[in-house]
Amino acid sequence: MISIREIVNSLFGAYLLARRDSHALTYFNMSMEGFYRSFLAMILALPLFAIENSIDYREIPTDTSIVPFLLFLCLALLVSWGSYLAIMAVLARHMGFSERYSIFVVVYNWMQFGIILVWFPISIIATGILPENIAATITLLFIAATYALLWYVLKVTLNLTGMTAAGFAFLEFLIVVLVQAVFLEWVFTAPV
Repeated sequence: MISIREIVNSLFGAYLLARRDSHALTYFNMSMEGFYRSFLAMILALPLFAIENSIDYREIPTDTSIVPFLLFLCLALLVSWGSYLAIMAVLARHMGFSERYSIFVVVYNWMQFGIILVWFPISIIATGILPENIAATITLLFIAATYALLWYVLKVTLNLTGMTAAGFAFLEFLIVVLVQAVFLEWVFTAPV
């Protein structure tokens, strides 16, 4: 069982990474138990992700009712998240950074939860209050910031060069786009 303290420490570590603090990694539980418990971040992220998308639901042109809509989106989140980690595991083995892969996974999982946690209130404010063009700009800037953070996390946790880290960050972007394309076909159809 994971403690609240471990969750808070991990999120604080993610925050410190965003600030490029050299002591950030000390806040994460890098043990084998910490590795497996970091996957709880996926479960913790789902309710926030579902609530945020249920708010967006009223603006989206779909015939799919809200429950299947949210289930498809949550499943897409888990598939893209898990697929990226699985592909990175294969690459780690073949590219010589498998000894640091578990460090990356722990940090990546908590970082993803932290990103969803930060995006949750921003998204509600952007879609509920701000004009559409400003909300779109905020969304684009936030996405750019998250990929800059991912680039940094890849560099720090896997000891990669900047170019290699950029390639792996772009790989995550491609996986997310691909998975969303598949799942959005199901979301924008008639009710199931």
